[in-house]
Amino acid sequence: MPASRDIEILNLINAIVHQATARMQRSLREAEVGLAAMEARTLRFIARHPGCTQSDIVRESGRDKAQIARVIKTLLERDYVRRMPDQAGEKRQRLRMTASGAATHETAEALRATVARDLLADLAAAERAQLEKLLKRIAQAPPSEPD
Repeated sequence: MPASRDIEILNLINAIVHQATARMQRSLREAEVGLAAMEARTLRFIARHPGCTQSDIVRESGRDKAQIARVIKTLLERDYVRRMPDQAGEKRQRLRMTASGAATHETAEALRATVARDLLADLAAAERAQLEKLLKRIAQAPPSEPD
């Protein structure tokens, strides 16, 4: 496949990601959930990884420490998450979702499901299965060596 075709595929993937993010941001705003998209993603991570650390979020999100620190600070101020001390003598603090954080996360995830359903509405079930299979294969491919 020519490089220009590969670039076009990458451009399409980026366009879909941006479209999904924009729809999610709009949905969160219209539903007056009070979360930005990055805050919703961080809550999702904490929900899936109870007891994670801020460093875990930085590593998995690819965002810088300062941005994640700001997001965590906002979530703490809104009482969506709490810091729990780690093992005795360790400096790390683990994050746990509060009841209000869980309720907000549930609302955000329902909106996320709607965005996903709308985004894929024109695909038949078999096409969705094929798309999922191909995307998983791409996501699981080992990084290529620099030229």
